[in-house]
Amino acid sequence: MKFSAISKALLMGYGLFASSFTFSATSLNVEQLAQDPYWLKLGHYLPKTFSGYKGVVDSDEFYLSPQGSVSPQQELQATINVLYSDDLVIAEQKRCEYPARYTWLQSKLGEEAALNCPELETWREVLDPQGMTLVFPTAFMNNPSSMFGHTLLRIDAKDQTRHKELVAFAINFAAEPETQDNAALYAIKGLVGSYPGRFTVMPYYRKVREYNDIESRDIWEYKLKLNEQEVERILLHLWEMQRATFDYYFLDENCSYQLLALLELARDDLELIDQFPLHAIPSDTVEALNSANLLERPAY
Repeated sequence: MKFSAISKALLMGYGLFASSFTFSATSLNVEQLAQDPYWLKLGHYLPKTFSGYKGVVDSDEFYLSPQGSVSPQQELQATINVLYSDDLVIAEQKRCEYPARYTWLQSKLGEEAALNCPELETWREVLDPQGMTLVFPTAFMNNPSSMFGHTLLRIDAKDQTRHKELVAFAINFAAEPETQDNAALYAIKGLVGSYPGRFTVMPYYRKVREYNDIESRDIWEYKLKLNEQEVERILLHLWEMQRATFDYYFLDENCSYQLLALLELARDDLELIDQFPLHAIPSDTVEALNSANLLERPAY
């Protein structure tokens, strides 16, 4: 009897907890929030030529609404519906899949985001993030996707020293070509966006070895002027990008463009990709970050 009474009380408590969240979420002005610049960045929306928006993520599973890729408002409503669902199992699952969206919505409600996500927490503990560094390997003429250079982000750990940089992790965005394609076909497909591109996190030493031992490229490193909270915002969104793929274009929506789009999540008012409506090459994106006062002095 005692166990039954306690269980009943707990269930009632959970119900009240869920109801309070649902009630709070209904106080959000969805129409207004759907135009918030940060929400548009979370959904990777760009304005269309005449009116409306188009999401540049090409995988349907990234968007929660069937119309999510073309309607920021419907995507926001679908997000609120699942993140504040009366079904606590669904709500918790989706909060762990979209922690950046949930954290942002909670901030709009004036609340802290309490996430109970063991996989996400383990990932963060392994990364142990404190800062980020932009890594710019110079051009490699034998690789069509690297003729203008390449950029990636290194996640700098809290206990990292100069000698421990190689055991840090790197954020890379790259095309996933078909293995049987030759260099000429690879270049053509890359120019017309025929390859999927996605974000990956990998040990930094693997990329350094690739550049130094295989491609013999010089590497420049630029420490980014980001605090821990800003790094956290970037990583929460990176976690959401696990289900996102993009059509990869060598000249515009390439590694540098997508990393700039990711870095925009650090701050509400940070706008970096607006400068590249037609094309983006790594050297230009380094200059864009420098113009935004985000770069420390480079290390070579």
